[in-house]
Amino acid sequence: MKAGLGPHGVAVTDMILAYGGREHLASWQVEVSHRIKETGLNFNTDAVLALPTASSEVRLFELDNGTMSQARLAKEVWDYERYAGHRIWEGARGTIGKTYAFWSRYRYTRSEQFPTLHVVLAGKPEHLLDNRLKALAHNVRGITVPVLAITLPAIQRGEPWRQIGVDDPYRRRERYPEPVGR
Repeated sequence: MKAGLGPHGVAVTDMILAYGGREHLASWQVEVSHRIKETGLNFNTDAVLALPTASSEVRLFELDNGTMSQARLAKEVWDYERYAGHRIWEGARGTIGKTYAFWSRYRYTRSEQFPTLHVVLAGKPEHLLDNRLKALAHNVRGITVPVLAITLPAIQRGEPWRQIGVDDPYRRRERYPEPVGR
């Protein structure tokens, strides 16, 4: 399964397998594009697991293989909030007069809340991964999307995830108000 993959691809595969990937192997997609043309926001989620819960149809997974800076890692996590906060007008040319969340209409149509982002840290000695996890939690404090984080060795041992972000659609709506004009 790992043949021909670079270090990041191998780490994503390890993450999928550690999360119970063999059990749900057909339910995974990798490098899923999240793009909002109007704003220029464009990023890929490393893996998306189609495993419905009561409020969401998928789980999002972002893997840092220890190659990006702390600032870039935090920016990638904040990109999910910007994506979740984008609203668009209802109706042809926005004529109905109310808005809705872009993601709920165009990406995750069967979800009641924005899907949980799972951040997995790998590629370095475990004590350094723990330091990166603490720094990430600090850098995304106050984020309004659900975020869980863990190191790859910890997920392989079956340890619990650390919650570093909570879904708060009301605060998110304050940060990302109605789009300008119709």
